[in-house]
Order: sequence, then structure tokens, then C-alpha cells
Amino acid sequence: MKKEKVIHILVIIFGIIFILLPAFHSTIWFDESYSVAIAKHGFADIWKITGNDVHPALYYWGLHLVYLLFGNSILAFRLFSVLAIIILGILGYTHIRKDFGEKTGILFSFLTYFLPIMCTYASEIRMYSWSCLIVTLMAIYGYRFYKNAKSGEKIQKKNLILFGIFSICSCYLHYYALVTACLINLILLIFLIKNIVLKDKGDNKLLKQYEFSNKKKALIAFILVAVIQVILYIPWLIYLLGQLEHVGGGFWIKVGLVNTTVEVLSFQFRRQLDTDFTMDFHTILSFVAALLMYIYIGIRIYKAKKENKEIKPAILAIGVYIGVILLILLVSIKMPILYSRYLLVMTGLYIFGIAFMMSTEEKKNITYMVCAIILAFGIWSNVEDIKINYDLSNLAEIQYIKDEIQQDDIIVYSNIGNGGVIAANFPNNKQYFLNFEQWDVKEAYKAYGPGMETVISYDFLENYTGRIWLIDSEYMGLYENFPKEHIKVLKGAKRFDTKYHNYIYNIMLLEKN
Repeated sequence: MKKEKVIHILVIIFGIIFILLPAFHSTIWFDESYSVAIAKHGFADIWKITGNDVHPALYYWGLHLVYLLFGNSILAFRLFSVLAIIILGILGYTHIRKDFGEKTGILFSFLTYFLPIMCTYASEIRMYSWSCLIVTLMAIYGYRFYKNAKSGEKIQKKNLILFGIFSICSCYLHYYALVTACLINLILLIFLIKNIVLKDKGDNKLLKQYEFSNKKKALIAFILVAVIQVILYIPWLIYLLGQLEHVGGGFWIKVGLVNTTVEVLSFQFRRQLDTDFTMDFHTILSFVAALLMYIYIGIRIYKAKKENKEIKPAILAIGVYIGVILLILLVSIKMPILYSRYLLVMTGLYIFGIAFMMSTEEKKNITYMVCAIILAFGIWSNVEDIKINYDLSNLAEIQYIKDEIQQDDIIVYSNIGNGGVIAANFPNNKQYFLNFEQWDVKEAYKAYGPGMETVISYDFLENYTGRIWLIDSEYMGLYENFPKEHIKVLKGAKRFDTKYHNYIYNIMLLEKN
């Protein structure tokens, strides 16, 4: 076996171990609790419920299959997410290496496993890792189809069919993936027309008739696949329009000039999952590292062009990545939908562009130095994740309730952040989310049903007698405003501070006679 292949296989093996290290835990935060809760619903219910949320249904369908196989296992759900990144890294060996060379393939796998943001997001029980994988596969097979079509050889239907499948799957995984799929389809259409039809008309006499015919067939076949994609997406369009209005209404996404710029530019070098942006030492250092990387890649592009090297694949990948950001930024002028976390969806393209341009570096010492810096940031990120994910404080509140809860107890909370975590961990107990601010979430939060019910008042207590668990966050404002008639305190407020997303739980056990 060639030395490069051995190195590549070792990178994949150690990379898989590396991203698995922080994944074997059962702590969740609100976003993950939604995924865990909805996984137990059937395919039709998932379609209807997610139609009222802010993401499409396909990932949740996949999670439901995991639920059918392994039950309500948070660990199984988490490893399902890691599986997508494992496969993504293996693509460096099975696809990128074959299409673009050994060096590009090795660097692609290396960046997939050791880039800081991949270490952190690989085990998130959300759709990001699978979106990243499917978008990358879409781009790979789209490029393969284009190369085949441009050559004038007989069309390889497999490439076009797989491109179409991964493209429509991208649309049903995440809306950033939808924008990416639309942009790639548009670029393909333009290239097919410009580089095949229009160009070939000018020198048709020099082409063999069968080549020109194959190129026209490729264009027609692509248009057919594109039309099929549109038809397959029509059933979701009504939900898309409603969700855009929902997010555009403000929700929690905020776009700020300085914060958003730093977040977007440094995203791949930072380990941040929280919605609140923090300009700390880690963020500043990550931002500087990201800028240095961009400067280096800019230099590589300049030198490669000067040396007449073929770098179109990297330019296309980076162009699509930047293009999606610019489109989202444009929309965000009217409705705030630019959010750094969602960039993970296109990070496979980012990784490929970086890997391809790094592969043009002829000085090995520079390549080793860049990889060493990335590895250092990756280790830093992973060590922090391991410390946080396995901290003993994380499941203390769950164990506290488990030790005392009874079958007929009800659970009440007004903070859906930590309330959602409780709902996902205790699906068999009746629960009430007090939606005092009357957010438009009742249908979306049916994901936590039938155990959890979204209410706007204490009316549910009128005919209830029995034990009540109150779940609050930092302050016990819920108990202060709680109707005290016929209420007895069985257990006073007990506070739990967790490391995972810094969630705080204040828990009380009451009884109503």
C-alpha cells in the first residue's frame, strides 16, 4: 500500500476516535431536547409538527428511525449525528482523493475531523452534521456530472441521479442547505448552457456529432432532474412561507455588524454553540487564526493562478460558500436569518476549498505548520468539550427528580429552555409549559406531546390534586406567582448549576390538596 494511503487511513482512524471522545454523554440542552422529543412521533406527525417550527422534517424522520431501532436513547441520537461527520471524513478517501488527488483527500479528511467547529458540532443532536454531509455529497456528484457532461462522453446517469437525490434531501434538511442547493443547481444550469450549448455551437464542425448530441442530452436530463426537484419540494412550500414569516418576526436571531462579522469569519475555528455571542480570549484568538488562514488561502490562489494551475473546483466551492452567506445577508436586511451556527451546513464546501488550495502548497513545512495550528485549536476545543460534557453536575437535576418522582406527578415550568430538557427526559409525566408571553409555539411544541401541554394560565390546576414539580431557572419567579391556595411545599427550592450550556435549574416539589 502506498505511503499516502496509509497516512490517509491513519488520519481517518485517529480522526474518528478524536470526534467520538466527547460524544458519550446523555446531557442535552433545549435545541437537542426538541430533537429527542419529536423523535418518538410518527412520520406524518413529524411532518405536521415541524411545519410549525423553523426547520424541515427530513432529519427528524431519520431520528425517528433511530428511535424505532434503539428506543428513546439520547446516546444513540447523539452517535447518529457523529456518524454523519465520520462519513464526511471518509469521503476524503473514497471520493475527494479519487477526484482531486491524494493530498487534497488527506487534507479534506484531516480538516473534517480536527477543525475546531467540527469537533463541537459532530455530536449535536441536530440536523447540522447530516446537512453538512448531504450538501457535500450534492456538490461532489454535481461536479462529477458537470465534468462528464462537458467532456461530451455518454452521460453517466448515476452522477446526475445521485446529485438530484442529495439536492432534494438538502432542501428538506435545512434552509441554508436549500439555498445552497438552489445556488448549485443554478450554477450547473448556467455552466451547461454556456460551456456546452453556446460554446459548442461556435465550433460544431470540429466536434463529433455524437459528442454534441450527448451534451444536449446532458442539459435536457439536468433540466428534467431540476423540474422533479421542484415538484418534490412543492408540498413543503406552504410551510416554508409560514416559517420565514415566523423567523422574520424576530424570534431570537439578531444581526449585529461587529458580532455577526466576527462570528461568520471565525466560525470554523471557534467552539461556540450558545445563542449568546461572547467576545472573549478564545473568540479573539480564533478570529485572528481565521483571518490568517484566509490570507494564506488568498496567497495560494494568487500563486496558483500565476502558475496556471487548475483551481476551478476550489474557487467554485469557496464561491458557493460565500455566495450563500451573501444571499442570506441580503435577506437579513429585511428579516434576520444570518446565524453563524447554520454555516455548518456548507462547511463541507469550505473544508474542500481550503484542502484543495493547501494541496497546491509545495513547501511541506508550511503545510505541516498550518495543520499543526488547526490541530492545536481542535485539541483545545475538544478538551473543553470533554470537560463540559462529562462534568458530574450535568445530570444531577435529572437524577434528583428521578429519585423522587411518581407516576401521577405533574411538572410545571415557564422557561422552555430547561423545561424542554425535563420534558424530553420525563415524557411519561404530564407537563405544562406556562407560555405567559404567548409566543406562537403551541403547534411546534407538540413535539413534546402528548406529555407536555402549552398553556397560558393556571387553569389546569383547578381540578387537579396531587404532587407538582416546579422547574425554574436562576430565580424562583414561577413559585412567587404560583397560586398558593391548598398548596403545601414538600421540598424547598434546590438549585442545580450545570456546565453543559450553563443551564440553571431551581426545583421545588409541591402538593395540592
